[in-house]
Amino acid sequence: MEDVAAAAAKAGLQFVIVTDHGDAARRPDPPVYRSGVLCIDAVEISTTGGHYAALGLAPSPYPLAGEPRDVAEDVRRLGGFGVVTHPLSGKTELAWRGWDVPFDGIEWLNGDSLWREAPLPRLLQAGWTYCFRPVGSVASLYQRPQTLAKLAALVGGRRVVVLAGTDAHARLGFRDGPEPYVNPVFLRVPSYQVMFEVASLRVRLPRPLSRNAPSDADAVVAAIRAGHVHSVVDAIAGPAAFEFSAISGGVSAAEGDVLTMSDPVIVRARANVPAGGWLVLFRNGVQVHRVAAQELTYASDQPGHYRAEAWVPAHGREGFVPWVVGNPIYVGGLGSAQAPPQPDMTGPTFWLEVFDPLWGVEHDEGSQATIEREGGRIALRYALRRGTAVAPYAALSFTTSIDGRATGIAFRAAADRPMRLSIQLRVPTQGDGHRWQRSVYLDPTVREIVIPFAEMRAVGATPARSPQLAGVRTVLFVVDTVNTRRGSAGRFALDKVRFFSPGTTPPR
Repeated sequence: MEDVAAAAAKAGLQFVIVTDHGDAARRPDPPVYRSGVLCIDAVEISTTGGHYAALGLAPSPYPLAGEPRDVAEDVRRLGGFGVVTHPLSGKTELAWRGWDVPFDGIEWLNGDSLWREAPLPRLLQAGWTYCFRPVGSVASLYQRPQTLAKLAALVGGRRVVVLAGTDAHARLGFRDGPEPYVNPVFLRVPSYQVMFEVASLRVRLPRPLSRNAPSDADAVVAAIRAGHVHSVVDAIAGPAAFEFSAISGGVSAAEGDVLTMSDPVIVRARANVPAGGWLVLFRNGVQVHRVAAQELTYASDQPGHYRAEAWVPAHGREGFVPWVVGNPIYVGGLGSAQAPPQPDMTGPTFWLEVFDPLWGVEHDEGSQATIEREGGRIALRYALRRGTAVAPYAALSFTTSIDGRATGIAFRAAADRPMRLSIQLRVPTQGDGHRWQRSVYLDPTVREIVIPFAEMRAVGATPARSPQLAGVRTVLFVVDTVNTRRGSAGRFALDKVRFFSPGTTPPR
């Protein structure tokens, strides 16, 4: 962190947010000023559908991992602000695949993606010139990111904060290793300072930084949450000055704000655009106006999400690239979040009775699992093994078939502590069988849980994405190391477990 802060100071930054990879179970380091730079600790979480950075997050009582929807849900529950990182990365396993997830922010620019998206000739040229023109060499890889072109379609009508991320590692290894890079031989290329000089964020604060690290960090994160922020690609022009506002009925708003539309709206953007550049205005992702000047004014009677960019001519090629990228003003309000459709739970219901002898347990050799029954509830008391030789698990199982027209499973559940439980359907095959799962959050509060089978996703090498109900012979309630520490022990309880099958008869 001392190296990072010193580099940020040399690059002229006032704050940095560091998102090392982790599972969010560690309490973030307290904010601190180093080398005159406010250092804010956050985390980048690996999901099965890409990476998700979380700011302002309370420590999680269990490891955050698994499907993007589960991680985003947990981040929001814990008070965090979640950002999709390198969403359209040229490396398949890094690209985001959870587009149906209600995330809070998204990177339109990512330092790691710059070189992955660059054509090979330009990449070779940048590598050659890096030694004597490092910042310009990295900037020469920059082109209009695909994320901006697809932004409106990617996020729909909801509020999503648009950010630039450095993704600096200062480690160029000689083979492609896992994250974080563990190559024993590496170059500190590109350096932290170089990447910090390529692009940065400008946040709009209610008052200047006070040098009180905790309160300053709260103000910076709050501004980012509110969308009071824009990005500048400093390496291609600067220093940048940018203002964006809208007024309707005598009420004004700036980027990130919601503006009630009582009269036609007047939108203004100002920037010190270099010669040959443009100010460009978008409404709901569609370009509606642009001027080859340093000020733009646009009047409209149409509500929508208005956002401005400043463009400059692309270096060494035709066209333009974004220099300043702002966040929207939501004129007329935010679109209401569409509630997920409720599953059809009419028709016959097949109950998994608590005292049915078809209940059982499964676990690895070193773990423990015991069924407990109390009144109308069935519970599993578990203890996962320690060590790393085998991935430990413990599961409550029920042997049954499922009518192919069933639409889901429902139950009431609670646990002795906050946790995630994986509900799985299994078709017997060689090995572990084909399985589909949906993870749910449990804590000591008893709550009704409804899982449509359409929300279940394939586990491991299972070839079919959606459950093949006709072949299912086991329903499992699994505790494993996706969201539980090795050596953990606990208990969860279920009741009123049933399949709902509209218009069908219960299975036998």
